[in-house]
Amino acid sequence: MKHLKLASAVVAACALTLTACGDDDGETDYPTEAIDLTIPFGAGGATDLAARAMAEALADELGQPVNPTNREGANQITAVSYVNDATADGYTLLADGGGSSTLQSLLEDLPYEWDDRTFIARVASGSHAYAVSANSGIETMDDLIEAIQEDPSSFSIAWLGGTSTSDFTTLQLLAEIDVDANDINWVPFTGSGDAMQAAAAGDVDLAVGGTSATAALYSSGDLIPLAKTGEDPNFPDVPLTADEGFPELDMIYWVGLSGPADLDDAVAEVLATTLEGLSDDEDLAASFEDLGMVVDVLTGDEFEVYIETEAETFAELDGALED
Repeated sequence: MKHLKLASAVVAACALTLTACGDDDGETDYPTEAIDLTIPFGAGGATDLAARAMAEALADELGQPVNPTNREGANQITAVSYVNDATADGYTLLADGGGSSTLQSLLEDLPYEWDDRTFIARVASGSHAYAVSANSGIETMDDLIEAIQEDPSSFSIAWLGGTSTSDFTTLQLLAEIDVDANDINWVPFTGSGDAMQAAAAGDVDLAVGGTSATAALYSSGDLIPLAKTGEDPNFPDVPLTADEGFPELDMIYWVGLSGPADLDDAVAEVLATTLEGLSDDEDLAASFEDLGMVVDVLTGDEFEVYIETEAETFAELDGALED
């Protein structure tokens, strides 16, 4: 990925002090003014709320306001383009995630190279749940797999348009159990909430979405989340896919920070180091827990590998489904 640029250390001294690199004197005083954090989704959703929690914590640490601004539309292209075109001084940043980065690698005719940005950090992650109606007779992941394999063409699964990690979590399951995704009866929905309601009502056999999307219907007893792909402290009784014998079903969604492609290394290092310092922040952990997410910070080379692997995974799964 020749366009990919990560906020890794420039020299060893950068990791020791936030003011060791940057201007002609070898120092940077960033930030000295408010930072604009662009959010590529509408207000009120999980990604928006997570980005705002990240912004508040980052502002407290940096001593400057971090002002969230929603710029939704065009499969997140509007927001990414806005940040890409901004001055690369660290005062215009993107609340990034799979939907605005690695999933864009599948889109044709983007007005930019999807990875031509500075990926700074992953800050939090959330898990997905495989959910069925409480009246379905399906009680375990093994039951689910048996039902799908028995007659894929009559098995209905909610579909969110192929632009969400929920859809690719579903495709990951089908690939793992050797079921052709083209044989499935896909039912379109606009969001995980509607899909979960349809699953609870028995209108579809399976819905996949963030664990938080199952909360109300699980509490009411109408929906059964069979397994979750990662940690969610709000659902300790829902087993992990790995514990059910499916460690390969590990897809998460995440919220993090990125900036324009030419962002100064010293500025990126300030941001990455600050976010790493939030790994043990109890207030931030509580904010993310309310959203069904966990603090899950990745920076530097580890984040680079994660981004590259996620994009490759999406490409492989997307290739299994015909248009």
